Amino acid sequence: MAKAINNQVFFSEQKTPNWEHPPIVVAWQFSFAENLGALLRVCDNFGVQKVYFIGEEKDYNLSKIKRLATTSFSKVDIHFVLPEQIWEELPNDCLKIAVDTTSESVSLVNYRFDSILKTHKEFCLFFGNETVGLQSEVISNCDASIHIPMIGNTYSMNVVQAASVVLFESVKQCLNFEKHD
Repeated sequence: MAKAINNQVFFSEQKTPNWEHPPIVVAWQFSFAENLGALLRVCDNFGVQKVYFIGEEKDYNLSKIKRLATTSFSKVDIHFVLPEQIWEELPNDCLKIAVDTTSESVSLVNYRFDSILKTHKEFCLFFGNETVGLQSEVISNCDASIHIPMIGNTYSMNVVQAASVVLFESVKQCLNFEKHD
């Protein structure tokens, strides 16, 4: 007879490490409220506690954001700020990392998030607009730029998928997840 599977027991018994200083996420002028909601949910999954949405709150449909974020909407600290305000909002010692494919970006497989924590208390990940990515002046204001290597014929992915990949890699490196069966 098959063993009964209870995922609620799994999650309640799972021992996961926590961030001392969780990464900060910046969503740069996203076009779709649905992506903001999905991003909040992913951020909550990976322990991010603060997300900045670059743009004015009135430009987004909060009910769409809430619907996709589900309970994460109330668990993640959300701030709507204008583009020129973000640089003052971030902590001074925060390493700013642009996630975008550029001629200067480093492949995610070669980037060492765990080494950041030796020199900086925290880091911030910038994710760009769904169509145009991050503007060059945003990338140049960041301390580093990383990209996700792709082997298929399409050289872009949904911004929330990209955030999932990058946040997973940062958690894996910084929180030293143990290997489990």
